[in-house]
Amino acid sequence: MKKFANALVSVALLGAAAAHAEGLSVGGSLSSSHWKGDDIGGLSTDKSSTGGKLYGGWSFTPNFGIEAGYARLGKFDSAAGRLKADGYFADAVGTLPLGNGFSALGRVGVFNGKLRSSLDGSDRGTSYKVGAGLQYDFDPRLGVRGEWERYRFDALGDKSNADMYSVGLNYKF
Repeated sequence: MKKFANALVSVALLGAAAAHAEGLSVGGSLSSSHWKGDDIGGLSTDKSSTGGKLYGGWSFTPNFGIEAGYARLGKFDSAAGRLKADGYFADAVGTLPLGNGFSALGRVGVFNGKLRSSLDGSDRGTSYKVGAGLQYDFDPRLGVRGEWERYRFDALGDKSNADMYSVGLNYKF
């Protein structure tokens, strides 16, 4: 929780420091996360949890930008013990206007994730991340997003996926 609070403060300070910069945005989402790891001893590690993310971004054009932030994917009970999953990400984000305030989003990036297991300790690894979603802009500054993102973990000798289904707000300065 402390990391989540630190990330929130960092994003808020970034936004306040560059409030008049064109292209800057900040946002946050609440999510349902779905973990699918390797089956261990024939037992499934297919589990669900709640999570969220905080991010800051910069739009270079109306159709392309970058976003970086912190994602907390949740806690999962599995055959490998209790897992906690979180990490930092940086994404290239493409936006396709659909009309009437709607836009389609696509993203690809890198994810430095940390897994903590009650049985195996903790480990950090860097892998890829992808996602897609829709955004509706209420006005030129405030929008709501619905997204699916796949976070790939390469830690604790396991290559696992966590899918995040999120709804959140995006604010453009």
